[in-house]
Order: sequence, then C-alpha cells, then structure tokens
Amino acid sequence: MKKIIFIIVTSLFIFASCKKEKFPEIDDLTGNWIEQTSNSFKHKLIFEDETMYFFKPSSVDTLSYRLDKKQEVIYLRLKNNPAAGESNHKILINKKKKELTIWGLFIGVNTSETIFKKE
Repeated sequence: MKKIIFIIVTSLFIFASCKKEKFPEIDDLTGNWIEQTSNSFKHKLIFEDETMYFFKPSSVDTLSYRLDKKQEVIYLRLKNNPAAGESNHKILINKKKKELTIWGLFIGVNTSETIFKKE
C-alpha cells in the first residue's frame, strides 16, 4: 500500500512540475523583451510599472497595461488614445527559459502566439 501511495505522490509531483509556463506577476514582466522571429526586424517590448512600450518598425506605442490572473490575460490600452478601447491577450511566462508568450498581439493574427525573450 505504501508503494502505491509513493508512486501516486511521485507521479503527481512530476506532473505538476512539468508545467513550465505560468501567468506572470508585474515584477516578472519588468524589463526588455525581444521578439523571437526569423524576420530582420524584431519587435521589442519594455515593461515599466504599469506602462508597456511597444517598438514597431516605424513607431513606438505607449500602452498602459493591467493583468487579470483569473483569466490569464493582459489588458492593453493606448495611453495617447484611451478612447480607442482596450484589447486583451492571453499571456504566459516561462521563467526558466526567460520567455514571454502573448497570443493575438498583432492585428489579423488573433490565434497566433508571439514569443519574446528577456534581454
């Protein structure tokens, strides 16, 4: 009986530790993140407090953001045009690999994920 309990507990521990990605805290996001792509231009995100700077090929957007842990999403709103509304995107972080994954960040690519690596 002890052997079966040991096997179950060990299996649960291994299963729980396999999930490498989790929902980030604000402190986890702070810093510079570079898009992981084969494109020559790589988008860049800089998180500071509740502000995210989104570097694109021809511009930089300044957004306010908030995290919703229950839904595992990040809400983004343009600071210079708050009337434009708010978008939400699923977001997960892998602290071990220092990777941030955001889904639907780019218009027209709603289901696609974009991976960023911490600088």
